[in-house]
Amino acid sequence: MNGADYVLKCLRAEGIDTVFGYPGGAVIPLFDALYRDGGFNVYRPSHEQGGTHAADGFARASGGVGVMIATSGPGATNTVTGIATAYSDSVPLVVISGQVGSSLLGKNSFQEVDIVSITMPITKYNVLVTDTKDIGPAIRRAFFIARSGRPGPVLVDITKDTFEAEMEDLPYAVQPIEIDTRYLDCMDEIKEACDLIRNAEKPVIYAGGGVLKSGSFEELRKFAKLLNIPVTNSIMGMGAFDRTDPLSYGIVGMHGQRETNLMVYRSDVVIGIGVRFSDRAIGNRTGFSEKAKIIHIDIDETEFNKNIDVDVRILGDFKKILQIMTEELTDVHFNRDIKEIEEKQSEKDFLPRRYIETFQEKLPEDTNVATDVGQHQMWTMMYWKAKKPYSVITSGGQGTMGFGVGAAMGAKIARPDEEMLLITGDGSFRMNHHEVLAVASHKVPMTIAVFNNHTLGMVRQWQGLFQEKRYSHTDIYDALDLEALSKAYGVNYAGKVHSPEELEDVLEEIDLDEINIIECMIDHDDGAYPMVAAGKSINNIIDRDQMY
Repeated sequence: MNGADYVLKCLRAEGIDTVFGYPGGAVIPLFDALYRDGGFNVYRPSHEQGGTHAADGFARASGGVGVMIATSGPGATNTVTGIATAYSDSVPLVVISGQVGSSLLGKNSFQEVDIVSITMPITKYNVLVTDTKDIGPAIRRAFFIARSGRPGPVLVDITKDTFEAEMEDLPYAVQPIEIDTRYLDCMDEIKEACDLIRNAEKPVIYAGGGVLKSGSFEELRKFAKLLNIPVTNSIMGMGAFDRTDPLSYGIVGMHGQRETNLMVYRSDVVIGIGVRFSDRAIGNRTGFSEKAKIIHIDIDETEFNKNIDVDVRILGDFKKILQIMTEELTDVHFNRDIKEIEEKQSEKDFLPRRYIETFQEKLPEDTNVATDVGQHQMWTMMYWKAKKPYSVITSGGQGTMGFGVGAAMGAKIARPDEEMLLITGDGSFRMNHHEVLAVASHKVPMTIAVFNNHTLGMVRQWQGLFQEKRYSHTDIYDALDLEALSKAYGVNYAGKVHSPEELEDVLEEIDLDEINIIECMIDHDDGAYPMVAAGKSINNIIDRDQMY
């Protein structure tokens, strides 16, 4: 075999049968091996960024590892945005990039770029491989690091001559993930946390993406239900706790619901599980809660006290920690009278909300949702009732516009028997809409809802609030003709709707086994409210009726 054949042997040993990739000079031997092997599902994107987002979406929806293959030079650099997105959101991603031949390294050769140096700040591990004997150890270490601890992206850069070189068929064994026992060093902290909870009056759980990454959502449910503690989420934690459960209060932070933000702010104990306490969630270091004690449970000790001062730090495996805490607190049950603030009828009639609720009512119950980034993303987080884990695919830490189509494709490939809805905005959609061509080429059915307000809505909203309505370059007058675009890509333009009733009619008519684009028209002043201004305490809430 040659080095490229051995790479495929390594991938198969790691349980990989699906890869995303775009061919190019330095990876011709690897694509030739894929052709000769015939046992892998290979999905070619329209652009390497879209392919990296697709591998990311595949990982998020499957709970496994996504794999992207790119050639050297611009092929490799095109993956950077996708790698950074996965790094911020702790997504296990393995990027295999081709590199120029070993004899050409450091000579400014055609399509040579030092992708290892470029990606060093946004990967958990990366390596340049120039010898066939190093392929196995590099890939084994890459998968181990991508999966273990706090998951994240890795990059293996392999020179073309290493792919081509003949080699013996070396054994390859997967490096198992060791059982995380670090919580054993935190038993005193676990007891301290339990004592704080036992003596609390108004505790709140704040659950993030770490609950999903660790697969500890069932432990979270048992813990919350036993103690009768309300659960709030970061946007990365959506799906970790059934949003239709009476204990679920949705997202907290900049665009958290009013009652959710105030409940957290007025609590006396906040139990943060797998969250970063990011600036978008807490407002500022002292603005997340008026007087609460903060318990922070995390797998990554660098997150402790980074964005917020915590009172109890518990490091280790979420499953085991939550099991221990649940057993310790079996006699605790809070009888809280949580009075929700009555919503104004104007909020219930808010058009983007009604669109989202209509999609959820009319599409099958198993529908998964992906988003791009902007107002439509926040509306989805506020109004979509995620019931199951891994069912919400969104870019959190980087806020990557153009993430949606590729990520939705990858997620649908990972969960082919469940419906996929992508909610995007006209601004985000135009960034990477060429990935619809890849979706069509590979016949990946999904429904794409483009919320069209002819503007970069979130930026425009901030300009209105903080730049005295100087709307600099945010209104989009060169409107994209989605009907013509759909025809060009060979997908179904299901129509332009102006009301939930029109949307209902469209959803009755479309074939969910096809690729459908629905244009949902909204006003350019339909803002994402409630809102907390950047850096303000989360109880400083700007409501819609304050603006209009």
